[in-house]
Amino acid sequence: MRASRSVLLTVLVAPLMIMLADVAGQERIVNKQDADRIFGLNRSQWEAEAKQMVHPGGWKVRLSPVNTGTGVMAFDPKTGMGLAIQPLFRDRHSPPEMLVVGSYYPAGTFPDFSDRLKRDMEAAAHSDLGPAYSVSVSFTRMASPPPGFDVVEVTITRAQR
Repeated sequence: MRASRSVLLTVLVAPLMIMLADVAGQERIVNKQDADRIFGLNRSQWEAEAKQMVHPGGWKVRLSPVNTGTGVMAFDPKTGMGLAIQPLFRDRHSPPEMLVVGSYYPAGTFPDFSDRLKRDMEAAAHSDLGPAYSVSVSFTRMASPPPGFDVVEVTITRAQR
């Protein structure tokens, strides 16, 4: 059980990370199985698992406790890339209401993040997740900490029925 938790960050977060190599094609943007798993946890379960997370590739992992649930961030000092996952919980007993997955790229990776790229990413994520989820993608540039990041965030919620 402990060994499986040590790779949990990769199992839960890496498949949810934005893969921009081929947005419309082969790379998956969001993995439905992992989204289902995270949306199946209550806050207490998530908090317990978050404390056990490591990244097997040696990325530095940091927890960010906030009042809506602990965020898990991983950073690769070799490539300057990072990822973060933040489920947002209403209380300790319910599943998350929202899941935000951020992919952090070295500043300048996306000199022009177009509306077309955003729509393509949202369509691919929706295709992967199916009708059970709603997805939106946003892009921001962060100047701090230097040298800064291009940030792509995928926000996932359960679809309204």
